[in-house]
Amino acid sequence: MKRYLLLLMLLPVLLAAQEYTIDQLMENGLQHSYLLRKQNLNTESAYSSLRSSKWNLLPNADLSLDVSQDIDPISPKSGLTSSAGVQISKTISLNDPAYFGYRQALIDRDTADLEMQQSRGAYAYQVVQAYLEALSASKRKSSLEENLAIQTRVFEQSQVMLQLGKTTPFEVKQNEIAVMNSRISIIQLENSIRNSRARLFSLVNMQDEGLPLADISVDLDKEIPSYNADDMIQIKLLEKSLKKNDLNLTQSRLEYLPRLSLSYGLARRVSGDDFNFDSYNTVHSVGMNLSYSLWNFFTNNETNTRTKIARQNTVLSLEDSRDQSRRSYDSATQELQYLLRLDDLYREKLDQSTAQIRIAEERYRLGLIQLLELDKTRTEYIDADIQYNSNRYQIIQKQEEINNLLSRQIMGKW
Repeated sequence: MKRYLLLLMLLPVLLAAQEYTIDQLMENGLQHSYLLRKQNLNTESAYSSLRSSKWNLLPNADLSLDVSQDIDPISPKSGLTSSAGVQISKTISLNDPAYFGYRQALIDRDTADLEMQQSRGAYAYQVVQAYLEALSASKRKSSLEENLAIQTRVFEQSQVMLQLGKTTPFEVKQNEIAVMNSRISIIQLENSIRNSRARLFSLVNMQDEGLPLADISVDLDKEIPSYNADDMIQIKLLEKSLKKNDLNLTQSRLEYLPRLSLSYGLARRVSGDDFNFDSYNTVHSVGMNLSYSLWNFFTNNETNTRTKIARQNTVLSLEDSRDQSRRSYDSATQELQYLLRLDDLYREKLDQSTAQIRIAEERYRLGLIQLLELDKTRTEYIDADIQYNSNRYQIIQKQEEINNLLSRQIMGKW
């Protein structure tokens, strides 16, 4: 219900702007994503477990109230006795479950915070990727529709020239095939756009009203962030897991030692007949217990072995993650540098195509070329424009891929 109310509140703003922006879609998605909401519940559960573990560290405190009635019919008294008391006790041992439970809960709390941060960043990255895919496809469609109009004019003009004997049936057929290919490309692209928008609006948990997507500017001067594995959430999570393994290993090693525990108890009790409570009793108790099972080594050895194996697996996973992340970073930065070099070439090609159109239009005005040649020049410009813009959206995608890999903010915001 809240989701629909928020959508109704946002709808006038969206309709007034006549387009969707990445900020609007992202903010709605961050609030209503099922994945993030479930991760938030997991985080709350981890905090609840930590609070429970703190309570477990406190001494046991018990209140008691006893009432008894002697039902012997020959008793000279009423036989009603009553008592009330409080008892506080605490046992401390080498392998205290409450202490280790608290240490485990601290690690689980920190892990939950990191997982929430990781989920939020990964979600923002997915939304940006889906947005760019849909946006890039929409831009290509506009260019392809313009290209179809040009190809259609070329085909129609070639038919006229065929009647005048200035071209061949083969060339007319080639132009007709070019028109068919343009139509096929547009139909395929429309299907791709539908799929991309469906994925995008499914991610942000919104109904697609069909408004266009606002463009995203490309920052070519953005400096490529340096590699630092210590800041990566994936590495931090494995380090937390390693700490948990170390804690389990310490607890497992303590199991080899004799069980030593110290205890203290305080009991204060008042009692009396007929609720007089005129008798007081206070008991202090201190105890120490030392025990050792003859089979302790054998029963604990396999548990300790599995704990060591789990730690070794975590160490290997940490080393593998560092190695793979470094390789992914090197590959992504090389790809980004390649796309940036292509941007310069595509820009130069687009500039030259633009200049060619000006020349062709002037020559057509002077009657030096026919419309067919002018339209072919325009087609070359459209192809150059498609390549240039498509490469620019790939640059944004690669920049955000690096940010996501390094656990940096997506687009400097999320």
